[in-house]
Amino acid sequence: MTLRSLVIGGSALAMAAGLVCGCGSSSSSTTSPASGTTPGSAPAASFGGTANYNAMEALYHKAVTAKQHGVVIYGPSAGTDVTLYKAFEKSFPAITVTGVPVVGPPMTAKLGAEMSSGKHVDDIAYTGSTDMLGYAQQGWLVPFTPATLPPAAKLAAQTTGPGRDFYGFSDAVAGTVYNSTTVSSGQVPTQWTGFLSPQWKSKLAMYDPTAIGEMEDIFAHLALVPADTRVMAGLKAQDAQLSPSANITGPLTAVASGAKSVGIAVPYAFYLQAKAGGAPVGFTLLKSDNYTVILYGGQVKGAPDPLASQLYEDWLYTPQAAAAIAAEGAYSTVLGDAGPAGLPPLASIAQLPVIPLDGIIAADNASIKKAQTYWG
Repeated sequence: MTLRSLVIGGSALAMAAGLVCGCGSSSSSTTSPASGTTPGSAPAASFGGTANYNAMEALYHKAVTAKQHGVVIYGPSAGTDVTLYKAFEKSFPAITVTGVPVVGPPMTAKLGAEMSSGKHVDDIAYTGSTDMLGYAQQGWLVPFTPATLPPAAKLAAQTTGPGRDFYGFSDAVAGTVYNSTTVSSGQVPTQWTGFLSPQWKSKLAMYDPTAIGEMEDIFAHLALVPADTRVMAGLKAQDAQLSPSANITGPLTAVASGAKSVGIAVPYAFYLQAKAGGAPVGFTLLKSDNYTVILYGGQVKGAPDPLASQLYEDWLYTPQAAAAIAAEGAYSTVLGDAGPAGLPPLASIAQLPVIPLDGIIAADNASIKKAQTYWG
């Protein structure tokens, strides 16, 4: 058994064990661009037009001819992107997409080990800006511009990474998850300072802010909001339960199990899976300063399947992919595409201030350093 098959097989177990609720599988269509007919009986418009369709059809032929039949993706959303993978496979059935749920330092360690050994498994790194910028600086990414890339005016801000090393494809919204058997929707805090109320003492769960991940990035953004600068110290005083940033469903699991009442900044996609599985949870947004994060995709240097992985990134900018992204609970970075059911349009969500990409590493490092003074 090869290293690649071991990692892919292990990711299936990780997805089953790491998520509060599992995803059902669906069969793939046997129709593809390679057949010379419209893929999956979908019109060319679902691929963004004839030019996109033709470009992806040609690349698909090249990938299959080169015997590139799989794409492996490392990232935090790998456990919830099954719908996305299946939608791609329906149009390109000769290629299977496998996600390996990993984020932060463990993801960096996995990629670093592959770079050092030359034994590559991952094709696409798919995570937040801080890690992607670091990977680019270390030379771990191969510059690639999707053939389907829309004009900048049609993309969300900060979609394009420096040097064409990576591009943003989805915009995830995080909110407050609460245990609906013990907490009513009217009790849930509507501002960041609301979590500091005495009623939430020892009842909160959140990601660990002392290492690269979601919570340290949130604190970096909250530092730009004068009214919220005391939130970090306040949450320490609240004895909030910390989940390692690598444990991507930790806060949600704590709430769904009843161990904690409220989970701070839980991705909406994670909530949807838990709710669909019958977990007693609810979800709300704050009135202001909500956290959203663009997930970026980059082609990994030395990847086993570069043609297949380029095709996947080409496809991510199509209306077909946007519909699958929305079905999973996130927004496409292509402006105007439909968002997830149950959430308002992204433009109407009051979000935290933006930190430019060229300043995010310094801001996150400062946030981690400060968090370590509280949590060690």
